[in-house]
Amino acid sequence: GEITFIPWDTVEMYGMELGPKAVWLLSFVFIVNLLIIIFFYKEFKISSFDPEMAVAIGIPVLFIHYLLMGMLSITTVASFDSVGAILVVAMLIVPASTAYLLTDKLLNMLFISAVIGVFAAVSGYYVATLLNVSIAGAMASSTGVLFAIAFLFSPKHGIIAKKRAQKNLRKAANAPTMTM
Repeated sequence: GEITFIPWDTVEMYGMELGPKAVWLLSFVFIVNLLIIIFFYKEFKISSFDPEMAVAIGIPVLFIHYLLMGMLSITTVASFDSVGAILVVAMLIVPASTAYLLTDKLLNMLFISAVIGVFAAVSGYYVATLLNVSIAGAMASSTGVLFAIAFLFSPKHGIIAKKRAQKNLRKAANAPTMTM
C-alpha cells in the first residue's frame, strides 16, 4: 500500500469512473465504525474503564471487547492496502496518544484525536509535496511532531507543566511557616 497510488486504482460502474477504490472502501469502514461508536458509546465507555460495573449492570463485556477488536481489525486491514503499514500504525496510535495528553474526557479525546489525525494528514501531505519526500512518511512524522508538542506543553501531563508543579512544591516546602 502506497498512498501515492490511490488515484490510479479506481472503481468503474457502467463505463463511468466513480473514483478511487480506497476512498470507497475506507468511507464504508468509517461509516460503519462511526455508527457502531454512536450506538454503543456508553457500553464502550463503561466496559473499557470499569468492566466489573458493566458486568454488574448486564452489559456483555466480552461482546463489546470483540466488537472493538473487530472494528480495529477491519480498519487496519482496509487501511493497509491503501496507505501502508507505517501510516496505519502512526495514525492508529499517535493521534489518540496525543489527545490523551490534552484531555481526560473520552468524548473530547475522540474528537481531538480525529482533528489531530486530519491535521497531521493534511500538513504531512503539504510538507511531502514541498520537500518531494514520501507522503506516508511525512504524515507519520507530522503525527510525531504533534505528539512531541503535546508531550512538552500539555497543561496537565506535559513535561513543562510537571516541572512547574515540582518547582511550586519545592517553593512551598521551603517557604517559612508562621507559628504562634
